[in-house]
Amino acid sequence: MNSTYINEFHKEWIESTRQSIESWKKQPISVEDVRRQQEMLDQQRAIREGKLKS
Repeated sequence: MNSTYINEFHKEWIESTRQSIESWKKQPISVEDVRRQQEMLDQQRAIREGKLKS
């Protein structure tokens, strides 16, 4: 993929991000992790919408 970079810092940051994404793709997430993440997202949404009671 050809990209135009603003400066050297931008180039390094973009390339580092791409490498991280490729690394994450190689590590499949477990069903348990998916469930925990969804529970956390649901809780955060409830807090934002004022539906969660403390």
